[in-house]
Amino acid sequence: MKRLNLFALAVLAAVALATAGCGDHDQGNGDEDHAMAPAASTGSVTIISPKEGAVLPSGSEDKLTYNVTLGPNGNHLHVYVDNDPPIIDRNVSDCPCSLDLPKLTEGPHTIAVKEATASHALTGVQKTVHFTVK
Repeated sequence: MKRLNLFALAVLAAVALATAGCGDHDQGNGDEDHAMAPAASTGSVTIISPKEGAVLPSGSEDKLTYNVTLGPNGNHLHVYVDNDPPIIDRNVSDCPCSLDLPKLTEGPHTIAVKEATASHALTGVQKTVHFTVK
């Protein structure tokens, strides 16, 4: 009886470990900077500019500059500016990379750069920056 209980516990533990990385991934513009799947830990995103907390002059030509190392499931990036639909960036092989931002109004803004698979599923590799235009 003890062997059967130990076997059942071992099976349950194996199933729990196998499914730990499964589930829904964040699909919002996300303020979280964390990996959501085991493969995510091998990719990275670093936002060079704008810097966290920066104040940018109104009317200036705004660019996003960043470095990226795609993880094994990464194919391209989704760049979220505030709550707008994502800008898809596939040119990430020769970074530092830059991207022209849409005209930004005065006030606070958030940019989230998120790694995505070929089918546009987010992998969890991401970075977010908050700044203000004055």
